[in-house]
Amino acid sequence: MRHMVTALSGLLGESPAIMAVRDQVARLLRPPTGRLRRPPSVLILGETGTGKGLLAESLHRGSGRASGPFVDVNCAAIPETMLEAELFGFERGAFTDARQAKPGLFQVASGGTLFLDEIGLLPLGLQSKLLRVVEERSVRRLGGTRSEPLDVWIVGATSEDLVAAVRARRFREDLYHRLAVVTFRMPPLRERGDDIVRLAEHFLARACEDYGLAPKTFAPDARESLCAYPWPGNVRELANVMERAALLADARTLTAEMLGLPAAASAATPTESTADPADGHEPGDLGREHVVEALRATAWNISRAARRLGVPRNTLRYRIEKLGLDEPAAASERRRGGRPRATPAAAPPAAPPAQWETRRAALLRVSLREHLGRT
Repeated sequence: MRHMVTALSGLLGESPAIMAVRDQVARLLRPPTGRLRRPPSVLILGETGTGKGLLAESLHRGSGRASGPFVDVNCAAIPETMLEAELFGFERGAFTDARQAKPGLFQVASGGTLFLDEIGLLPLGLQSKLLRVVEERSVRRLGGTRSEPLDVWIVGATSEDLVAAVRARRFREDLYHRLAVVTFRMPPLRERGDDIVRLAEHFLARACEDYGLAPKTFAPDARESLCAYPWPGNVRELANVMERAALLADARTLTAEMLGLPAAASAATPTESTADPADGHEPGDLGREHVVEALRATAWNISRAARRLGVPRNTLRYRIEKLGLDEPAAASERRRGGRPRATPAAAPPAAPPAQWETRRAALLRVSLREHLGRT
């Protein structure tokens, strides 16, 4: 029970969205029938910076595996050529420079939790091997001939739209269902209302304490600015802004100007939708389908597409790069102001119909005879 209380204490906030997450965590960690024989696979969804890693650690600390290791793996940070060996381990001689056997991170996390962050970016080849590990609860090292039993809690997280990725065949459907036995959704900061100020006060107090600075507070205009800004970087961005303000502001009361939030972005309140209501999605929804739809509708005009999605331009640019989207040549030409490719010219008018007329023709007949000279 104490483990669970400690775990939930890290999920700060009183908004309905975060309270729903805490309630779901409590029901998972303390089921009515008592402790589970084994923990189910968990999938945590949410935008970048919403606290998916914090939730994964909270689950580990509140579970019966708190005394075991918590191994955090960012699937997008390890090169694909090394990821398989890192996850599953290898035997001596499995490849060049494999001079001795090495256990993989699945085995390192034995008795604890393995957190696979950005699992939506896992290559397809490794997805099939991960599926086998999840189903068989065993792992076989590279170059090995036998599988070893595995006792590890697998918790995955991603900012990708896995349902769309499954439809696009970028993520295995069977693996998705295996991982999403229990699913948590971390709400974006813009959906958490007054939690923004609560979290800002928490991060500001923590930064002042860490750096040995005098406590600071917010002026009324600073609170308004905090609530008006859309926070594309979510909780992580908020923590960074508070740390910077604690270090650079000399005043004990921070104003909106001292926070340095973009004025253009803070002009829209969280309840105002800057997206086209005909889009059928919420502002700030940056799934692949919504981003592509907005870009096509605006002929790849980043500013207009960002307004349509309800996010800042830089956030949309980052998302485009992360999704690997390429601007079509025709859209690029139109955006630069060039003329579209010329259409074929209209066909010339048909020639007038032929007219027959009578003309005289003269024929000349010439006959050539061989002339033989006399001897």
